[in-house]
Amino acid sequence: MDSTSAHPESPTPPVEDIYPGSIPTTHEQREQLVQRLRAWIREHHLCPPLTLDELRAQTRAALVHCGWPVQWEKYATVFLHNALWENTVAAVPFDRRILLLPQCLRAVKTCRATVDSIGVLCAHCGACPIDAIQTQAEQLGYLVLVAEGATVVRRLVESGQADAVIGVSCLPVLERVFAHLVSRAVPALALPLLNGGCQNTSVDLHQLERLIHLRTQQIGQPSSFHQWKTAVSHWFCQPELDRLLGATRSSTDQLARDWLLRGGKRWRAFLLAATWRTLRPERDDWPDGVRTLAFAVECFHKASLIHDDIEDDDAFRYGQPTLHAEHGVPVAINVGDALVGMGYRLIARCGAPPDRIAHMLAAATKGHQTLCDGQGDELLWMRQPHPIPPERVAAIFERKTAPAFEVALRLGVLAAGHELPAITTALQRFSAALGIAYQILDDMDDLEAARSHPGPRLSIVYALTWAAVSERVRAQVERDWCTPDAESSNRLRDCAGRMGVLEKARLWAEHYRLEAMRAADAVPMAELAQFLRRIVSLIIPGSAP
Repeated sequence: MDSTSAHPESPTPPVEDIYPGSIPTTHEQREQLVQRLRAWIREHHLCPPLTLDELRAQTRAALVHCGWPVQWEKYATVFLHNALWENTVAAVPFDRRILLLPQCLRAVKTCRATVDSIGVLCAHCGACPIDAIQTQAEQLGYLVLVAEGATVVRRLVESGQADAVIGVSCLPVLERVFAHLVSRAVPALALPLLNGGCQNTSVDLHQLERLIHLRTQQIGQPSSFHQWKTAVSHWFCQPELDRLLGATRSSTDQLARDWLLRGGKRWRAFLLAATWRTLRPERDDWPDGVRTLAFAVECFHKASLIHDDIEDDDAFRYGQPTLHAEHGVPVAINVGDALVGMGYRLIARCGAPPDRIAHMLAAATKGHQTLCDGQGDELLWMRQPHPIPPERVAAIFERKTAPAFEVALRLGVLAAGHELPAITTALQRFSAALGIAYQILDDMDDLEAARSHPGPRLSIVYALTWAAVSERVRAQVERDWCTPDAESSNRLRDCAGRMGVLEKARLWAEHYRLEAMRAADAVPMAELAQFLRRIVSLIIPGSAP
């Protein structure tokens, strides 16, 4: 792929005409800039992720230090970001990467491509550089999209279909997309077009070829979250459970194991395992100790679900009858208690040094107590349901949902051989914000899916609805919130829709998502901070396009 053969019909267009002077005019200058920015990162020990403000500040400082034009700041910021993420992207397999090309690279007068709802379907006529770029990238294994905007890319990354992105676009578009990528710590490299105008644009093909071919020997280590999550899910099978715990001892033990292996997203087990792998990137296996701890946090989670289903009198879980609906409340309570004991037993036999096991048990017991406190607040409310402000609902959510996330993260850190004191506060803030956002989205899913519940239910959507209505209709909203029947639930849904409450709930979820990002930034371990930011985007997709 070279710059002359890729544009046979016309000379290379002039460099960037949207921001005059904003891009170095020659390939040599651009390469010199990239090399100097890499050196700047080494000299100042910079690690991803940096916030957008931090990236801009570092770029300005580097330009001033080197005596380069300040007009290059936007362009140079992109390449500072690239230099920070190159090693991460290079370790992602080619078939787990997306290459996003802009439609404006087409030769408009001669292009024979068709356009569908996603983007351009190249006809491979050779009239523009898209043919050569796409062919080469697809031969390596890339998914190549010729489309405008980042929405489709975001969905592919957040759905687990890709782990890294290389994008080509003009500086104005990159400015809009940049904040989105930075805020979510998505491993991404960008290459600005050399000229604007939205037609017959050009790109530095030598630089693009280098980005496409980036590769290290440690394929997949830093960022293959989808592969890690798949691996963790596969652990939850009967042979693995029997291997870790031995033969089944009783009917209660068997019921507990059966319930443990039922459906679910396994987020807590994944968080623990992925935290360990992030902090131990040199390992290419999953030791028994990590698997054992992953089972432990899943035991705690499944026990809480059994008890929660009893307390809420829910009839179904994972599309099947709940344990108490199938075997009765006394049996279900006992099985839940057995799972709690099983979790502590697994921590005790994870193989870590005794002092670390003590710290793990302390973290788990503290989380267990906090979760029970939050659940207790909800149960007391259910005995005498009454409207409460959304802030109070969020505080209860924090205590009943966040501890499970925090315990998983703490146990992953301890299993990796790191100490907790320096990061305890940041992990608490991170887990609290993540837990609240997660619960808000769960409330919204229930409302949008018209899922009914058999009794009064704490809901931030209902709390926001109550706070939004006038005094004239507030009494009816109060009755509907506290009345366990389908008619009341339908009236609440209709009222929430009229008042635009779902949009307000999304803003609340976005607020706590950003709080989790800020807490991640406060973690004094660069690799863990980067991991936590990506976790937020995986569990709580942002609202930005």
